[in-house]
Amino acid sequence: MRKLLITLTMLFAVINIMAQEHLSFKGIPIEGSMTAFCQKLKAKGFTQMGRDNNVTMFTGDFTGRQATVGVGATDDGKSVHSVVVIFDESSEWNTLVNTYDYYKGLYIRKYGEPSACREHNPSRQDSNISLMYELGQGTVTYASAWNVTGGTIELSIEKAGYSDGVVIIRYRDAQNVENKIQKDLEDI
Repeated sequence: MRKLLITLTMLFAVINIMAQEHLSFKGIPIEGSMTAFCQKLKAKGFTQMGRDNNVTMFTGDFTGRQATVGVGATDDGKSVHSVVVIFDESSEWNTLVNTYDYYKGLYIRKYGEPSACREHNPSRQDSNISLMYELGQGTVTYASAWNVTGGTIELSIEKAGYSDGVVIIRYRDAQNVENKIQKDLEDI
């Protein structure tokens, strides 16, 4: 009985430690002040482009590709809770799906199979025009998500503009998103 109690105590300690871990982006934990996180991102070579409401935008290298990175803060603008990577827009379906497949493969190698995946293309034609039209209509869905220690990572192909699409990767820190939800619940 005592051995079981010790084992359970250790298990709960490990679970508690894992629950307290934050998701990281480029080795930077998604936690703490927005200012400190942005400074660390700049130290990694990212250039700040501007700020709109509670999102600070950067440009820089992500896995050898130029990307735009948005850092999301809580409503008061003080604490970071999410990071979004946005690749260049394209009007070519093959470019979008190749980028998506590349990153999906990387995340599978690091985190295993996605916890959720939907890759739906109802078009009976494989032409670029048909596929991009379907994407614009919202009938093509390409998205995968991983529940990882500290949060979730989502990868998707989304509509961007009239005839373009874009590959987006979202990092959401579980603790900070939950803190924001709790604060929002207090407001309603």
